[in-house]
Amino acid sequence: MSEDKIFLQKVTNFGRTAALMAGMLALVLALGYSLFGATGLIWAGVLGVIGMVGSTQLPSQLIMRMQGARPLRSHEAPNLLRVMKQLSERAGLERTPQLYYIPNGVLNAFATGSQKDPAIALTHGLLSRLSLREVSGVLAHELSHIQNKDLQLKSTVNIILRLTRSFSFLGQLLLFLYLPMLIMGQPPFSWVAILLLIFAPTLMAAMANAFSRTRELEADLEAARLTGDPEALALALQKLDFYNQGGFFSFLRPKPGINIPKWLRSHPSTNERVERLRALGPKYEPKISWPENENNRDELFAPFQQRRSFWG
Repeated sequence: MSEDKIFLQKVTNFGRTAALMAGMLALVLALGYSLFGATGLIWAGVLGVIGMVGSTQLPSQLIMRMQGARPLRSHEAPNLLRVMKQLSERAGLERTPQLYYIPNGVLNAFATGSQKDPAIALTHGLLSRLSLREVSGVLAHELSHIQNKDLQLKSTVNIILRLTRSFSFLGQLLLFLYLPMLIMGQPPFSWVAILLLIFAPTLMAAMANAFSRTRELEADLEAARLTGDPEALALALQKLDFYNQGGFFSFLRPKPGINIPKWLRSHPSTNERVERLRALGPKYEPKISWPENENNRDELFAPFQQRRSFWG
């Protein structure tokens, strides 16, 4: 892989993340100022900073229980757990994330917790459809979210988004009172401030989605660095998109009449992610010691393959 390309992508992703976080904080400050002037500006700044540094995360074990997941035991997928340990060491994490298994046919994976309490869940559909090489790319992606503290950042964004919605509710109330105050005399708030309050959640949601897309691209990049194999994650993403769209029977699914605009999406398109990964370099230089039977999924994931006829 080209280190220059990796460096340029990382600089771009960092710049986007910093700009979006600054934009969200600036919007909160503008809302506070539009309501209460300098006093509102100060209080909005205090609340915004508290949201950024005071976000909390539920214990990973509790979150996994809520998702119906159970810990993945060592005898079920020893090679997978060995790869997880290698990736964690390469990422410099204090603790290797606990792997969880979800008996669900949808191809999915997600991370939760923090660097001190990390956990990654994999569904049955993902384990039964992907090879170890492809699953390793997915693991590296989720591990990158933990390494980059994306989970805490997303929690902070959600707090700011809820704060903005509170401002919006107040804006709707002011809009209801604006006309009577206008008839009685000069209203204390301008209509521009009221409109800003009302549409603030939409603006914040757009920035939050852009933030999420940027962090996903950054996690893809870090995953490629951890495995030394950008093609592994690219293949996994294509398979996830293919099977989650219905696989060979996707033609039976009704096609949506309207394409979702990019600013409403929390994830980049699969095509964009695959193109970025393959632009890093076609040469396959794995940094993981693979087992000789890497392509034999029946031996690697025997407990999961036995249920494949049920989950599809």
